[in-house]
Amino acid sequence: MNHLIEMTRSSQDMLFQSARKMPADKLTWKPLDTGRSALEQLQECALSVDLYIGHIDSTYTPHFANYDEQFAAMAQLDTLDKCEDACRRMTERLCEGIARMTPEDAAKIHEMPWGQSFPGAVVAGFHDWNMVYHLGQINYIQTLYGDNDMF
Repeated sequence: MNHLIEMTRSSQDMLFQSARKMPADKLTWKPLDTGRSALEQLQECALSVDLYIGHIDSTYTPHFANYDEQFAAMAQLDTLDKCEDACRRMTERLCEGIARMTPEDAAKIHEMPWGQSFPGAVVAGFHDWNMVYHLGQINYIQTLYGDNDMF
């Protein structure tokens, strides 16, 4: 599990390193006016991890009872600094939970809100996967306004 913790922290660093290269006016720009802005994607990365922590760590009580509550909280993260601060705090809480996982925790099956079930070891990696996915989206947005040097 130590490898997953290192990967998660590294993905977070790359995500915010890339976002910090963006001009301030591009953080809220939406491709074709219909896509999601980089800031919206960072808001998701900062708070969607709450769900994953709640599944892998029995000592943690999730902050959000449903997606509406999570989306309302995401809207409050209206700056890059707020997103990064929240993401770093939540990611460290996830990493603490991952570090405490037992083989039984890793094997335990979790029903996710979207209707699929996964073992705890897979759920523990969802935040890393989500950040890498959104890093790619943010990097693509950067190319759309001419920045081909994302890092």
